[in-house]
Amino acid sequence: MPIDRAGFLKATSAAFFTGGLDVWATPGEIAPARMRVLICADRGDDVPQAADGDMFFFANRRYRGTPSIVTLPDGRSGVVATVDVENYLYGVLPIEASPRWPPAALAAQAIVARTFALARRNFARPYDVVGSQSDQRFGGIEAEFPGTNVAVDATRGAVLTFAGVNASVFYAACCGGHTADAAAIWGHTALPYLRGVADPYCAAAPDYRWQRSVPLERVQAALAAHVSEPITGFAIGPGDAGGRPLSLDVLAGAQRATLSTAEFRTVLGTDVVRSTWIRSLRLEPPQVTIEGAGRGHGVGFCQWGANAMGAAGTPAADILAFYFPGTRIAMVDTGGS
Repeated sequence: MPIDRAGFLKATSAAFFTGGLDVWATPGEIAPARMRVLICADRGDDVPQAADGDMFFFANRRYRGTPSIVTLPDGRSGVVATVDVENYLYGVLPIEASPRWPPAALAAQAIVARTFALARRNFARPYDVVGSQSDQRFGGIEAEFPGTNVAVDATRGAVLTFAGVNASVFYAACCGGHTADAAAIWGHTALPYLRGVADPYCAAAPDYRWQRSVPLERVQAALAAHVSEPITGFAIGPGDAGGRPLSLDVLAGAQRATLSTAEFRTVLGTDVVRSTWIRSLRLEPPQVTIEGAGRGHGVGFCQWGANAMGAAGTPAADILAFYFPGTRIAMVDTGGS
């Protein structure tokens, strides 16, 4: 289906000015126009090759911007793409979101992704963001998709702010019915817009509820740094205001090790433990059965929830107001036309 760019822009702009967030310009706060994206942390003998226009080739991929070879703190040789913020988002949005999402959901995702990126500029190191899940996945030109490019263009320069400065935003695939309190699960400074909200919109997500069975042997090996005796059981600790547990105990004979649910998810693997919301953890030799809710850390913007809200006709600004209460949309100069 051809993309109605004019209609998308009109609808998205209307959403900004009629939604639940204030829109205000900050002409004195001009964002640098370019991002430095680490696209490879160990290039070996590979060297970026210039191409026509503002683009280059590296490792059989095309990237917008200018390449540079940098030395990383660990001594490895990496490759950085220095690219306009909006062009960077062209390569982020279709990977981090589905191009088939409704326009309002894509517009909201574009604003969140832009806010996330600009908050990570760091001139103390040779790059600003990593082009992987560590920050935001970035696929270069091959990843770009017309519909998501339109969403980036429609929201050009729009970011979320709180108390006059860039908001600290996060997003995850599915919150499982309640977004997480960032201060509770990560120990961050409490921020009013990251305290967690009840979310009835993501119930159709594939990982809204999930179950995984893991060989006990694998769990024992993954937790070897915490317990040395055979595991005999688990105990899930108290939760945050939404019911998401913050910690769990691993029982192993006379030993008892307490891990945060985030750490447990990391050591077992995010492919197995889909989220930090662990609802049940049962020892059933020769396996461990884990049941949970949602996908990802659960903080901030719930992508499946935003998808459902957009499909129901909710404007982008109202979606953002729901997940980040008290924030505003500000327009900053990110360069380009």
